[in-house]
Amino acid sequence: MHSDSLFHVDLAAIARNAAAFSRLVGPRTMCCGVVKSDAYGLGARPVAETLTQTGMSLVAVFRVEEALDLLSSPLGRPVLILGAVRSLCPMHPLMPSLASGDVQLVVHDLPQLKEIGAVATSLPRPIQVHVMIDAGMRRGGCPPSEAPQLIEAAMQMPGIGLAGLMTHFTSAGTDAAATRAEQAVFSDVVDRIGRLPEGCRMHAAATAATVRDPAYHQGMVRIGLGWVGCIPGDEALSVALGSQLSPAVRWRSSLRHVHHVQAGYAIGYGQRWRAKRDTRVGIVPVGYADGIPLAAGACDSCGGARIAVMSSAGERIAGYATVIGTVSMDQIAIDLGDLPEVSAVEPGRTVEIVSATHEGPTTLRNFAAACGITPHQLLAGIGPRVRRVLVNREETISQTEVWHPAAAV
Repeated sequence: MHSDSLFHVDLAAIARNAAAFSRLVGPRTMCCGVVKSDAYGLGARPVAETLTQTGMSLVAVFRVEEALDLLSSPLGRPVLILGAVRSLCPMHPLMPSLASGDVQLVVHDLPQLKEIGAVATSLPRPIQVHVMIDAGMRRGGCPPSEAPQLIEAAMQMPGIGLAGLMTHFTSAGTDAAATRAEQAVFSDVVDRIGRLPEGCRMHAAATAATVRDPAYHQGMVRIGLGWVGCIPGDEALSVALGSQLSPAVRWRSSLRHVHHVQAGYAIGYGQRWRAKRDTRVGIVPVGYADGIPLAAGACDSCGGARIAVMSSAGERIAGYATVIGTVSMDQIAIDLGDLPEVSAVEPGRTVEIVSATHEGPTTLRNFAAACGITPHQLLAGIGPRVRRVLVNREETISQTEVWHPAAAV
């Protein structure tokens, strides 16, 4: 099948990244791989299988449907549902997995706990739950003042096993002081509880906090963007793991059309960008319907994101071209004028929107930043027309299309 755009997902790189985080936190701290939203659009099943085969102890999703989809894969590890699961009944499709321990739940308030407890006593083993404490995010979990009562109820309720206490930091990638304050709130709640069940693990750190300070590792860390090979937040955090992480994604397309544009002429809707000198402009058949952010395009008074133009053989980056003008639904324009040997660039030349490199404007982190969004948002926004391809650069397996629900017809 022909595609205007291919998004390569390197499973070997994901495995190396998972191993790097396991080494970072050490054997006493579990790693949970976050694969919500179809693993940020990269394919939850293959990613989750890779993470668990590499040693991660759990995988986490947000919705019940995501958990049910993963349960058909040979994970051999529990699936943690981060969202508040309510309205359970004996016929709920999740019940067999709750009974077997293959699914664990996050509890956000006492009414939800009581709903879970009402069906738990009919099961052969306790339903494992993690109590969520709101240390500052204000989007879920119980207030610190109510947490001791909720935790005590979870420990006393028949059919319930307390597997963890958790919170989520608001600004671990950018604000060290706020993160310390939120950890203090969480620690204060834990200290007030006293004795906890054996095996109950504390966890607060996602990727950025895991890299920021070992003090946040506690009993478990939740790694999301880190397994992609990208650290969100301050540049210093990205430097912290250095070459231990491998960029696991690459987004490629090609030039569909190349033409000459004279100085003073405008490009695209609204004439937002005008050529300041004679130049050549390339048209790439990806647009906002494919996940290119509208802010990627340069205007007369603002800079734009840059993409890589590959050599004629496609094996190296020949130079970078700026995305210019308004991003269209199906295409973008790029200014080829700064490339060496620009006259040799013709239709069919490969371009990279996101490169599997550690440096340059087309790293996942840098391209997203140039568009004013986070790497998570960029990945999750890539549309179904962009074909996902699994590769394993260590084992040289055959490339296989990753099934994408929105693209299935």
